Amino acid sequence: MSLHAKPTDDAIQRLHAQRRNSTISSFVIAFLVITLIGLVLGFYLLPSIGRNDDVIVTYHPRFEAETKTETPKVPTNLSRKPAAPSATAVRVIAAQAMAEISIPVPEVESVMPSMDIGDGDNIGDGWGGDGDGPAGNGGMFGSTSSIPGALKGRLFDFKQDRRGKPISYDPSVPNYAELASAAERRDFAHNSLTKFFMAPHELNLTHFAIPFTPADRGPEYFGAKETIRPSGWLAVYQGRIVAPVSGRYRFRGAADDYMVVLIEGRRNLVACWPDTQQEVAGRWKGGEVEGSDKSPLGSALLHAGDWMNLKAGEPVDIGVGVGERPGGMVGFVLEIEQEGVGYRTDANGRKVLPLFTTTPFTDEERREIQDRFQGYEFEWDNVPVFGVK
Repeated sequence: MSLHAKPTDDAIQRLHAQRRNSTISSFVIAFLVITLIGLVLGFYLLPSIGRNDDVIVTYHPRFEAETKTETPKVPTNLSRKPAAPSATAVRVIAAQAMAEISIPVPEVESVMPSMDIGDGDNIGDGWGGDGDGPAGNGGMFGSTSSIPGALKGRLFDFKQDRRGKPISYDPSVPNYAELASAAERRDFAHNSLTKFFMAPHELNLTHFAIPFTPADRGPEYFGAKETIRPSGWLAVYQGRIVAPVSGRYRFRGAADDYMVVLIEGRRNLVACWPDTQQEVAGRWKGGEVEGSDKSPLGSALLHAGDWMNLKAGEPVDIGVGVGERPGGMVGFVLEIEQEGVGYRTDANGRKVLPLFTTTPFTDEERREIQDRFQGYEFEWDNVPVFGVK
C-alpha cells in the first residue's frame, strides 16, 4: 500500500503563481535581449544607410534693368529759425571717378515723413542744386560711386538703436557733445557706434566744402532720407593719408554744428558752432588763427589745429567726424596750411588757404566751389594733394 500526500489549495495557488512569474520573466528577458541586439545592429548599420551625398545648390541672380537715379535738388531760399546770419549753401565737389561696373541695388524704404522742423541757431540762404547726388561724382557728403583716393564715410543716428527702434535723444549741447566725444575717444571706430542705427550707404569723399544746406541732406546722401530725421546724427570719415612733401602742416576749419579731426588717434582740430565749441574742446586750445577768423558759415568761426610733422610717403591715420545736433542747417569747411608757404591775405587780413583734398581739383570744380562760397576765397594755385592708402 502506497501513501500519496494531497497538496493543499494554498500550495497549489503558490505553485501556479511561481510558474506565472517564471513565464513573465522569460518573456521580459527575451524582449530585452532582442532589443539590445537591435540597438547594436542599428548603431553599426544605420550610419551607412542614412548617408546622403552633399547637394550643391546654385543660385542664379536675377539682374534687374538699371533705373535712372533722380538727383535730389537743394531747394532755394532755405532758412533756419532766426538768430545769427549765415552764408550760402551748395554742394561739395569731389574727384570725377566712376567704377567700371555699376549695378544699381534697389532700396526699400519705409515711408516715415519727417516732422522735424529744426531748431538751429542761424538763418541760412540755400542755393539750388545742379545735379550732384549720392550717385554722382562725390558732391556734398560724398558719392556711392567708387572714387580712388577717397576717405570712406558712414553716418550714425543717435535717435535710434542699431535695429532702427527709436530711443531717447536729448538735443542739448552737453548731451550731444558727450555722445560725439565718446566716439572720438575710440578714434571714431565703427564699433564705438554700433549701438546706434547706421545709414545703409558708405560714401567716398575727397574734401570737405559743404556750405549751408538743410540738415536732412546728410541722411539723404547716406541712403536714409526717410528713416533718419535731420538732427542728432554723426558722420565719420576715415582713411590713411600721405603728405605730398615732407613738412609741417595744420588744419583750419569751421562747422555747423560739429567737426573734429584726429591724426593717429589724437585730436588735431576741434571746429564747432560757437555754443558747442567749448563743450567739445574742453582743455584743447589749438593754434592761433592769423588775421580774421570769419568763416563762410555765418556765426561759425575758423579754428586752427595743432602743427604736425608729416613725411612724404609715410601714411598716417585720419578720422574726421562731422555732425548735426538740433536740426535745421549744416555746413563744413576744412582747409590745410603748410608751414613756410607765402599765402596771400584777403581784405580782412585772413590768410587764404587751400581746401584739404585727396585728389586734384578740376577747373570746373574750382569755379563751382568758389561760386557757391561767394565772398570767401580759397587758394587754388598751391594746393597740396594728400594721397590715400
